[in-house]
Amino acid sequence: MTRDEDAPDPILFDRRIVERNIKRGLTTRKDYDKFLKSLADASGKLRSPDEAVDANPTPAATDTPPHPAS
Repeated sequence: MTRDEDAPDPILFDRRIVERNIKRGLTTRKDYDKFLKSLADASGKLRSPDEAVDANPTPAATDTPPHPAS
């Protein structure tokens, strides 16, 4: 997969440092707002913690541990 040459570097819009990048003039608030509007709606992918399925459940304290090899 190749990156579109006209697409901005995604690190510019990292929410942890975007304010710093705007202050330094690396990007603008307008470009950031445009980037946010271009993101796909992922709200349908959300799950509540009660719905989460753990692929590797932690054994309960009452479970018998496996016997070590002799």
